[in-house]
Amino acid sequence: MLSEYIGIIGAVAGSVSTLLATEGIRHLGSIKVFPSEVRIKYNMNSNFKNSIYEDVKQPFRLGYDLDVYNCCNMPQILHDFTLSFYKGTTLVLEDHPKSDKKLYSVNSKGIISITQVYDMDDFDNLLVGTTKIVLKYKTSKRRSRKFVLYEGQPLYPDTGKKV
Repeated sequence: MLSEYIGIIGAVAGSVSTLLATEGIRHLGSIKVFPSEVRIKYNMNSNFKNSIYEDVKQPFRLGYDLDVYNCCNMPQILHDFTLSFYKGTTLVLEDHPKSDKKLYSVNSKGIISITQVYDMDDFDNLLVGTTKIVLKYKTSKRRSRKFVLYEGQPLYPDTGKKV
């Protein structure tokens, strides 16, 4: 009796395995993030105004532009951006950048550009001597990703360092 249905069972099993394989292939790929420009300004004893703060002394400003490419066939999201500041290998500060959006959606095979800014009144000289700045984020697959925005000479106020 089973031999009568062996052809039907084989056809259904073949269809199911093809469906599972094509769905798996559609979800392959990931988000690729490329920094296109990084701007660092670290000034001491200067007046500085923006929409968030009043006059501040010793402002630290980090701005960066990112080009994001989704090489997957499914829409993906980026979220939970965090900046980590290091002196050597020691973590000094972790904070979120100021941005209009907390979540970015990237269409399949799409490209978007993101500009984010981080401002800080460094009254306690916490960022003096920072040698490395790392940007961390999460994708729609809940994977944590990170890359280095700046790594080099220690940052000091009034250097006007631009990378």
